[in-house]
Amino acid sequence: MELQIALILLIAFIFLGPEKMMELAIKLGDLLRKVRETWDELRYQMYLESINKKVLEEQNEEIQEVKEDGTAGTSQDAPDGTSEGTKKQTD
Repeated sequence: MELQIALILLIAFIFLGPEKMMELAIKLGDLLRKVRETWDELRYQMYLESINKKVLEEQNEEIQEVKEDGTAGTSQDAPDGTSEGTKKQTD
């Protein structure tokens, strides 16, 4: 593999010359830097999406637990305003 790369570079050096090789190397370096920055940004966005998804799933689980329990957000009062326990005792 290393021999193949060296051979390609030697042929490019012969055909392009030292000045064109430097220009090509600079352009290739710029391209690789942009690709790496784009890839890092994409990975960061995917990471943020996975965190947001986990948070939403946890919130939905908590809401589901509250709905199943029926204790939070519901009142134990009777329609006339007295508590259920008081009403049963007086009946």
